[in-house]
Order: sequence, then C-alpha cells, then structure tokens
Amino acid sequence: MKTCPKVCSDIPLNLKNRDWAFKNVGYGPANPESPEDFWQIRAKEWNTSEKNAQTMHCGNCSAFIQTPEMMKCIVDGIQGEESDDETYANEVVDSAELGYCELFEFKCAADRTCSAWLVGGPITKPMTDKQKTMLKMAKLEYSNDDDEYSEDS
Repeated sequence: MKTCPKVCSDIPLNLKNRDWAFKNVGYGPANPESPEDFWQIRAKEWNTSEKNAQTMHCGNCSAFIQTPEMMKCIVDGIQGEESDDETYANEVVDSAELGYCELFEFKCAADRTCSAWLVGGPITKPMTDKQKTMLKMAKLEYSNDDDEYSEDS
C-alpha cells in the first residue's frame, strides 16, 4: 500500500463516512451488545433467517480490509503523535476488531454489518484482480452522486 486512506488519521472524515453508512446502507447495529431489532430488519432485507443474517458481519465481508499494511495505517492513524509507550491504539484496534471498509471508506468494526455485505472476507493479504474488480463493481452499485462519503469531498 503506497499511502494510507485519509480516514485512518482524519477522525472527522472517518465519522462523516461512517455516519453516511449508518444512514444510507444500514450500518450497525449501533450497539452490537444490544442490537434490538437490527438482525430482524437485515434478515428481511436479505430474504434469509435471522439466525443466518447474524452470521453476516463486516468481519467476514469481502470489503473488510485487514491486510498488515492497512492495519498499520489504522493503528498509526489512531496513535497520531503519541509514542509507542503512551498509545492505546493497538488496544482500540483489537477491542473493536477494526478494519477498513473499502466500499464506504471508513474504519469499520468487525461485529457490525451493512446492506452491502459481500461474502468472502476479510481481506488479509493483497487483493487479487478478481477481488479488486468485485469491489469496484460493488462501489459502483452504491455510488453516491454527490460523493457525500468520499475522501475527495
């Protein structure tokens, strides 16, 4: 990875993109410890059982990037200017099982999901051409004309 996604170190941009996902693609549940009717809604949307829907998490989505390079970007972005001795970045990443959502460009928690869930993740090593093509196609499906969640806005 040549450069890290801007959202890894730009908290306001990361929150903007994450909030877009909450509002537009059902990212959640807001509190995975207390999901209320979240999984019932996803099950209906995906035309599957609630039990099956509960197996479809960001942590096993093909848009969930956890390559060593990306994980370094995420940790370094959280750590900022803190020294290795002062930081709690690794603990934050580990406790939330963070990764990077390639589709919606934000740091994502493994135990959540969204309407765009794709089978076959997480991505933990360099992506194949087939994976890159699949993600490009999925991004097009969910593209937003006003580019509200893009790093370029």
